[in-house]
Amino acid sequence: MTGWAELTRRSLDELRTTDETYRPTNFWGPGVDRLLSEMETIGLAKFKSWPSAPIWFYPMYGNGWTEATLAKALQSAKQVNPRADQGYFYNSLNGWFEARRDFDVAMMAWDQHRWPFDIGGHGESKVGSPWQAFGGVPGGSAQFGRAYANYLLLLAALSRHVDRPPTSFLEIGGGFGVLGEIVRTRDPQARYVDLDIPPLLTVASYYLTELFGADSVTVYDPQTAARGPISVPECGVLPNFRIKDLDAQFDVFVNSFSFQEMEPPVVDHYIGQVCDKGITYAVSLNSREGKPKAAQAGDWGALDPVKSADIIDMFDRHGLELVGQYDTPLVRSAGQVNVFRRR
Repeated sequence: MTGWAELTRRSLDELRTTDETYRPTNFWGPGVDRLLSEMETIGLAKFKSWPSAPIWFYPMYGNGWTEATLAKALQSAKQVNPRADQGYFYNSLNGWFEARRDFDVAMMAWDQHRWPFDIGGHGESKVGSPWQAFGGVPGGSAQFGRAYANYLLLLAALSRHVDRPPTSFLEIGGGFGVLGEIVRTRDPQARYVDLDIPPLLTVASYYLTELFGADSVTVYDPQTAARGPISVPECGVLPNFRIKDLDAQFDVFVNSFSFQEMEPPVVDHYIGQVCDKGITYAVSLNSREGKPKAAQAGDWGALDPVKSADIIDMFDRHGLELVGQYDTPLVRSAGQVNVFRRR
C-alpha cells in the first residue's frame, strides 16, 4: 500500500500545479474527495465495494436489493403467491436478467468474422471484491459486472467496423481499467493505456498490476520522470496531464461515460490530443443529453453538459467521421455508442 499511496500523493501534487484543462471539472470535484477518503479507510483490495464506487466508476445492475432485503420481500410475495419461486424472484430484482440481456446482446452483435473474440471464455476478475458477479455462458465459470458488460457492448459496436483486429487501445477516464482487462486477457500482445486523474489513476494501476504483474504494467512510480516522453510497451496507467508525453501511436481510442462529466472545451482539447496519436478508430459511449446541468459552480452536475451530438461534431472537426451509431437494442440506458473512423 505504501507504493500506491506515494503514487497517489505524487499525482495529486502535480495535478494541482498543472494546466487547468487537466484538473477535475465541476462534476468530478466531490467524487475525488470521497474516493480518496474511501481508498484510505477501506483500502484498494476492496475498491469495487467502496460505498461511492457505484456512483463514480463501478455501476451496478438492479436497484440496490441485498440478499437480506430480498429474503424479506420473498416472504411477503409468498403470502400473495405461495408458488413464488425464490430463484426467479431474486433474479428479477437483483439485476440478473438485465445483466444476462446485455451479455447476450453483446454476443449477438459482435462481428466474429472481422474480429474473432471468445467473449464467453473470459470474465471479470474478483480482484477488488465486487458486490455483483453474474454468469455469462450457462455452465461456464466466467462472471462479470455492469462496467465489464458496458465495454463488451461498446467493443461489439466497434467490431462491426474494423478491417482487422485492433491491437492497441488508448482510453481517457478508464475507471478501474476493465477495458485493459478485456483486451489483454483475450490478446496478451495487445497494448492498452489509460489516462486518468487520481485516485482512479491509482485504482486502475493497482487492478491491472494485480492482473498482469508489475513487469507488464507501466505506472506513475518514481522511475517515471516528471518531464519528457513516456513509453508504454505493454499496458500502462498514466496521469491525464501527461498525455502529450505519451510516446506511442494507437489503433483505437475509447471513452465510456467520462466525456459527459467534463466541460466542452476540455472534451475538445482531449479529442485533439488523442487524434494526434494516430488513431484509426474512436468509440464513444456517452449520454445523448449529457449530465444534469449544475445550478451553479460547486453544485452537482456539469456547468455546460456535453451531449453525444457535441462529441460527434468535435471528432468530425479533428478528422474522424461517424461510421456507426447504436442506441436500443444495443444499449438501453441514456447512453449512445458512436463509432468513428479516420477519413
